[in-house]
Amino acid sequence: MNRPQSVTILAILQLISGIFSILDGLFILLFAGIFGGLGAAVGGAKVGTVIGGFIAIFAAIALIIGIISLVLTWGLFQLKTWAWTGTLIIHVIAILSQIAKLFGSAGAAVNFLTLGFAAASIYYLLRPDVKQAFSIGSINRL
Repeated sequence: MNRPQSVTILAILQLISGIFSILDGLFILLFAGIFGGLGAAVGGAKVGTVIGGFIAIFAAIALIIGIISLVLTWGLFQLKTWAWTGTLIIHVIAILSQIAKLFGSAGAAVNFLTLGFAAASIYYLLRPDVKQAFSIGSINRL
């Protein structure tokens, strides 16, 4: 089956999302070192280690999601059913995390770019031509 244009758009959105996630992880990792060093200067080595460690965990999560997103991009271009499912899961989690940030930080930490990419990706995932391309909802999927 030829890949519909909607799937190509979806894969490009996923690619951009993955690249941004990797860049976000690297940026957060930079801050892990900076804030870890500041924490060590103010509160001692243990405080610096804890602060830097927590921030590094968030960086690692962003990097892992970015790498998963790149793998999902390849799967979307190849019309793999697991890529459709994985992309849906990743973007539902992204929307839920942005909603949690909206209420948890009075909206200050909400990343509207992430929210927009996630919403657009879910829109494309649920289009009939995309679902048909991935054999989603058909009886003869296997």
